Amino acid sequence: MIDNLSSQFSNFWRLPLRWRLMKPYYTHHTLSWIFILTLTASVVVLTVGLALDLAQVVRISTLTFVVSLNALFMTRQHLYYIRRTYLTYDAEHYLVLDTTKYHYFDWSLFNIVQIVILFIEFLQLLSFPIRDLLDALQLSRNQSLGDGDESDTASFIIGIITMFANLSSKFYIIQLWFLVSVIACVALAMSIIHVYNSWRPHQPIALYWVKYLLPLANLFYLPILVMLIGSAACLSKLDTEDYKDSASGLLRCNDPSIVKPLYLSLSIVAYTAGYIILTSFVTSFDRIPIEGEIHYKSQGVAFLKNMSMLLSIDFLLVANSYRHIRSILSLVIVLFMVCFNISTQPCFVDQINYWRTFGFCCILWVALIVTMLTNETGTLDSISVGGIASALAVGAVILLVLFMAVRRVRYNSDKASALANASLVNAASNTAN
Repeated sequence: MIDNLSSQFSNFWRLPLRWRLMKPYYTHHTLSWIFILTLTASVVVLTVGLALDLAQVVRISTLTFVVSLNALFMTRQHLYYIRRTYLTYDAEHYLVLDTTKYHYFDWSLFNIVQIVILFIEFLQLLSFPIRDLLDALQLSRNQSLGDGDESDTASFIIGIITMFANLSSKFYIIQLWFLVSVIACVALAMSIIHVYNSWRPHQPIALYWVKYLLPLANLFYLPILVMLIGSAACLSKLDTEDYKDSASGLLRCNDPSIVKPLYLSLSIVAYTAGYIILTSFVTSFDRIPIEGEIHYKSQGVAFLKNMSMLLSIDFLLVANSYRHIRSILSLVIVLFMVCFNISTQPCFVDQINYWRTFGFCCILWVALIVTMLTNETGTLDSISVGGIASALAVGAVILLVLFMAVRRVRYNSDKASALANASLVNAASNTAN
């Protein structure tokens, strides 16, 4: 794991300036330089915007910085996985990892925890379009009456279930320092182990126990980063139209005692550090899995985590005045996640990949309904909450029936193929006798 981390960071800075030195990875290096330039430009513009107190400029530059950082890290990680799989001395090990597949898993405690975490991650991703729908309902129906209690209550319940920190909650400070301490402990542990193993390479610290920390890191990945980027999103909304339409969640970051430019700068720095540390940690543990154990390919984890973060950035930083663009972007992101999960099979267990695809399809259905409703104000005003819930539930049930039917057909087909192979083997043995 530590070797993978070191290799990732060394690969990150291997950026040739000359075109001929980029061969054969022209696309990766060119995109990397583009994202580095946009990242640098966004920092300069953000600094100017904070100095001159230009709210819209601050918001756009914050969005550009976060998206550029995410895209740059995704590009460099993808190049690292290509080089690692085909060009390293232990490439055969990684080729085996890419082709290993199991059909079933054991109901061990470790696997049960993994399934629970998968379900919570599903709820976390589902909460983004649901919250967007709740906000749209509040704006269209309750804003003129000054009644947003139902929407606030629903958002509070969603925050508890998904473990997303709410800026208006009295528990926010506890959540903040708890999650920051998690980041600090992970960084400290990684540094100590790396230094010790470099000091005594013949007696390294065994890292078999890291696999038990990975589920915890996966569970807190989105809550930690959403909390950090949520503070920046909150501050970037001040003095804009979104602030006038917002609920009480923005009151904390509008405290007069807060030095807002300093708070926003520190929030972005904290998000950058947390994003790099957590993403590197959850994508650096590679080993040949044990049969029956739920384990993931690091390349698949890297892509899905980055796309999940893009989805949260889309809903947190894109302005409400561009709600239609925000909802369409969410559709595209979730569609990419569905296609990636189907094509690459990021989990070594086939059943997990299958039902995870079902979860992504449910999120895609909810995002589609939200896109249709938020882009048609008349429809949103005329349809009841029960009607919206019924549409979401009916779509999920249809998807469930479809996936169960396909799974049954696949099971019968595999069973028939196994019987046919067995009969051919028996016939061959009888002929030989």
